[in-house]
Amino acid sequence: MSKEWPKTKYWWGRGAVLIALAALLLSVATACGGGTRGPSEGRGGEQSNRPVDMVVPFGAGGGADQVARIAAASMEEELGAQVPVINTPGATGSTGITSMLTSPPGESVAILIQDTLATIPYGSASFELDQIQGVCRLQEMPSALFVQGDGPYQDWEALAAAARERPGELRVATVGQGGVDDVMLAAVAEQAGVEFRAVPFADPSERYAALLGGAVDALYEQPGDVLSNLESGEFEPVMVFADERVEGLEDDYVLGRDVGVDLVLNQFRGIVTNAEADSETVGRLSDACAAVQEDTDFTEFQEQNFSTPESYQDAEEFTEYIQTQADTIAELQNEFGITGQ
Repeated sequence: MSKEWPKTKYWWGRGAVLIALAALLLSVATACGGGTRGPSEGRGGEQSNRPVDMVVPFGAGGGADQVARIAAASMEEELGAQVPVINTPGATGSTGITSMLTSPPGESVAILIQDTLATIPYGSASFELDQIQGVCRLQEMPSALFVQGDGPYQDWEALAAAARERPGELRVATVGQGGVDDVMLAAVAEQAGVEFRAVPFADPSERYAALLGGAVDALYEQPGDVLSNLESGEFEPVMVFADERVEGLEDDYVLGRDVGVDLVLNQFRGIVTNAEADSETVGRLSDACAAVQEDTDFTEFQEQNFSTPESYQDAEEFTEYIQTQADTIAELQNEFGITGQ
């Protein structure tokens, strides 16, 4: 027994060395990315704690910026990763979408709104429809024409009468050339016989200041985006483009259909990402979007913005919706002769 002890001790010691060496090699391999990935590592659909940039293609303070910031805060908890909001305004949102596309697929998302989508068929977009895919639609809401609360036009009849006296001279602040704002104003001109001149402002605050300062006669906007102006009496809606009167919007206004304008194009705001992002990554982002809907702060935000109950769409639904909307807008732009090509 005593003769075997040195041999046993020798083999035990060599085994310990081999175990230590194996542990060292495993540690090196893991550090170099060759080890088994945990649930918070990797790409291609696996969860990752890499930041996911939230690009807002408009300036701070507008509706797109507001929804991005409240959604990003909620998505951070679900993703377990930072979601920094980056404002990249320009070209009716086209600049921001293009900026998002320069990031690795799935590591950056962007807010897409109806007006930015309209730049594609209009011919002014710097990206193509097949370069993006939907992550989720967060909002759908009506749009309206607003005037100064203490201005010369206190209702639609007064505004329309002045516009008929001076066709094409009364100015309406819009988000950009060729957008849905232009489509709706063209519908008002053709179907109600009231012609305005669209004046685009890239920054939301510039549009609002233009109306407050009298640089324009009216503003095309969503009621929730100018809620503080409505509450203060600075703005008053005179025409709302909706199928029925909007709950919570109690001001004296007419519906478009009341004066012969039968076109309704609800504004939408959703999140898109690079079309090259894999399905698992998009699914994870879409799940985080779904969690936003359960956030009490977001629910209150939706009510304040007069969002429809059917606002939310998942990745697949929103991607299909984007295509349908693009086709519809293209047809309307063609019908009204609105083109940038």
